[in-house]
Amino acid sequence: MTKDSQKRVILSLGMLFFLFLSSCGWVKKELLHKEQAGKQEVQKQEVQKQEAQKQEAQKQTDYVHEYAQKEIEVGNFQNAINLYKEVYQKWPQGPNVRSGYVKTLESIKSGGDQAFERNDFKLAERNYEVLLRNWVHFSDLTQSLSFQKAFLEKRIKTSRYLFTEEQVSSHLKTGDFRKAIDLCKEVYKKYPQDSTVRNGYIRTLESIKTNGDRAFEGRNFALAGSVYEIVLRNVSSVNHLNGSLSFSKEGLTAKISNCRKVLFENGLKQYRSGNLNQAISLWKSILIFDPDNREIRKAVNMATLQLENLQNTK
Repeated sequence: MTKDSQKRVILSLGMLFFLFLSSCGWVKKELLHKEQAGKQEVQKQEVQKQEAQKQEAQKQTDYVHEYAQKEIEVGNFQNAINLYKEVYQKWPQGPNVRSGYVKTLESIKSGGDQAFERNDFKLAERNYEVLLRNWVHFSDLTQSLSFQKAFLEKRIKTSRYLFTEEQVSSHLKTGDFRKAIDLCKEVYKKYPQDSTVRNGYIRTLESIKTNGDRAFEGRNFALAGSVYEIVLRNVSSVNHLNGSLSFSKEGLTAKISNCRKVLFENGLKQYRSGNLNQAISLWKSILIFDPDNREIRKAVNMATLQLENLQNTK
């Protein structure tokens, strides 16, 4: 091969190699262009998806806010919380969702505060209690709330005690001493270490015992015996209160014994005088506060039988 031929071959190969490299660069550019276009499309789709989610979240939030307010207006606080709880689980970072949830919780708490201020302690307790019961569901929002869990617990206890105190006072006025004590006992079981609750229980027992003393002094021994028996039974079930009371179990037992003795003797006088109805009535009044007294029950049965026999002979 001549030198000229060799040069032409080398030149041809060089041109082919140059064309090959040029072709590779173009393909690379095309690939990069397509890759960038693909990324842009993915980004566009992601933006569209996020926008759709945002619109859906806003739509859901508007719906929840509207119906939550309606539920609050009619006192369905749990339903209002449930609505926001559900949408908050889906979009916890949604600013409108979070703010709406917080406003709903604050609205319920505000309702409790207003009820507490006007002494509607039953409603106040209900508002605070529903918030405390659901605290675990929105505890991550505490930084945005004006109240804490401890506040709810304290207000519930105070509201419950004050409402109970109102009921106890009402029962004491009507002479329903058993219900008054039962209410005190119930709240005392829940808060046995609370001095206010404890003192309220003691005041109630003292007040009822005083009613017994007044009845005793007025010679209404049937009422006095019944009142003393109520107090004695409940003091016995709460032994650790004894040291705080102005009276003792022994003193109450003695008072009951005196009431029983006077009523029995008065009944005996009526029986001997032939006044069987009066005798039966007096002895039955003993059985109200001493139902297991066999001697008294025997006397009642005997007098009742005699009265029936007398009526049958007429």
